[in-house]
Amino acid sequence: MNAQQLARLESMSGVGRPVTFKNKGGGGHRVMGTVVDEVYKMVGDYKHMIQRVRFAPGISWDGSEHAYRTGYYTYDARGKVIKWGQYTQFLTESEYQELLHKARAKGWPI
Repeated sequence: MNAQQLARLESMSGVGRPVTFKNKGGGGHRVMGTVVDEVYKMVGDYKHMIQRVRFAPGISWDGSEHAYRTGYYTYDARGKVIKWGQYTQFLTESEYQELLHKARAKGWPI
C-alpha cells in the first residue's frame, strides 16, 4: 500500500452514517442508530475501530442511549475500493487494549 492509499484508508469514517440491520427472513432493513464517534488503530492495511452508535428512537432493548460495534475498513483485493468489514476481526491483546484506551480517553463508559 502506498502513502496515498494509506491516507485515504485512514480518512475513512462512519461518523454520521446510519447503522442498519437486515431483517431476518427478508423484508428489508431497519435503522438501528447513527455512528456518533469512533476510535481506530491502523494495523497493516486494516483500519480497526470501535464505533459508538446512538440508538434510533424505540430501538434500544434495555434503555441504553448508545451501543458499540467493532469493525474495520480495508481495500478490496484489487486495492482500489475501500470496504467495510465487521467479521472476524483479529487483533493482538495490546492492539485491542489500545483501542479501549482511546475510547475511555474520550469518556466512553466502556
